[in-house]
Amino acid sequence: MIKSIFFDLDRTLLNRDKRMPNSAITALRRCRENGIKLFVATARPPILDKMLCWGDAEFSLFDGGVYCNGGCIKFDNQTNYTYIPSDVVSYCVSAVEEYDNLNIALQMKNERHAFNHFLDDFAYDIWGIEKADSIKITEACYKQTVKILIYYENMVDITTALPLNLIDDLQRYCNEKANFCLTDSGKIIQISSNQASKFNGVEKIRKHFGFSESEVAVFGDDMNDFEMLNGYENSVAMGNADARVKAVAGFVTKSNDADGISYALKELFKVI
Repeated sequence: MIKSIFFDLDRTLLNRDKRMPNSAITALRRCRENGIKLFVATARPPILDKMLCWGDAEFSLFDGGVYCNGGCIKFDNQTNYTYIPSDVVSYCVSAVEEYDNLNIALQMKNERHAFNHFLDDFAYDIWGIEKADSIKITEACYKQTVKILIYYENMVDITTALPLNLIDDLQRYCNEKANFCLTDSGKIIQISSNQASKFNGVEKIRKHFGFSESEVAVFGDDMNDFEMLNGYENSVAMGNADARVKAVAGFVTKSNDADGISYALKELFKVI
């Protein structure tokens, strides 16, 4: 019997317009009415009110969440951060400096952001941060970094793939030092502590509430969901998911733009 469900956001719970479709909202409300605890499991930081314009109606659907690919976990009025080793942050910042116009952002404690190059003005609202609150990267940032993002353009409008040499370099360097993940068809590198992942975040919440592994269901679509979907029997890849993610999921549902969430909850898990 499923007692808790974890949802990735982008391209999973959210449609192409970055909104939860009405079918998903209705399905999640019915899950809560049936006593199921719901959580987000996202690469985004927990400023969804600013990034996605969420209000009480959206937040009230959830009992907490795994954020920053596991670098931040929130439940029962607790917030726990897991930091990337400062030498890893330093190496990544230096590696990026070798490439023209390549961007690196450090997401830090209390959802502060530091950049090597500041965003274009239009992008701050989409990132959910104030331009005045963003800072230049300094060594002082290295000890409080929760997640690293490497990308071209403003990330939200990205079209340029990352250099293969950089991908190989950072993947080799991170190895056992940190979790390295290449997402968005090779356009974004996401790095977090090797103690932080969506799977580890789900496990911490699962154990806190006393759920068994079979009482947990997880949804996702991209490579940062791979370990999470591979770790639970009740795992669902979206119809629009990366083929490698579909290969390890227990189930595949319809796409995020074709009511895939509500279909899975009703037809695959029969929890609503």
